[in-house]
Amino acid sequence: MTKATLSTSDAVAETLARYAERGVFQSFSRQSAARGKTAFQIVWHRGRAFELVFDNKRGTLRLTELLPQVSAPMHKDLKAFIEARQSDDLPEHRRIDRARVEVRSSHRAGSVSLSMTAISGDCQYAVTKLVHLVNEIYLIFLAEGEHFDYLVETFDLDPDRM
Repeated sequence: MTKATLSTSDAVAETLARYAERGVFQSFSRQSAARGKTAFQIVWHRGRAFELVFDNKRGTLRLTELLPQVSAPMHKDLKAFIEARQSDDLPEHRRIDRARVEVRSSHRAGSVSLSMTAISGDCQYAVTKLVHLVNEIYLIFLAEGEHFDYLVETFDLDPDRM
């Protein structure tokens, strides 16, 4: 691994650590680094443990199994929600800049994974926007939208305590 590789991974780790220090994550740890990829374990929404893998060569952050048990129509809605987060209609500070990152969701065996690639090489921007996007998925797309029942049933929540 080169010095540049280490410094980019370290910058991603530092950005994630700042979110943990602010209480956005319940816990955060750097797991391993191999073949240009670094894995992070994050306990976040609903106390779920997420694995985030940073591919240093591609500048891609991949959050596997962001949402379990997702139907094809719900994934279609999620893709539209993500697309809307990139709209010029949103204020610049809330928008995901398509010129700086590429966002992709994948739906495999019922689970949705999310990836964000830093086109411009600004991985800290990609980390920040990925964290914001996941928060918006849980707090807006699921909690305020037509997928509230999914949120309650999938994560065994009491709707009166939300």
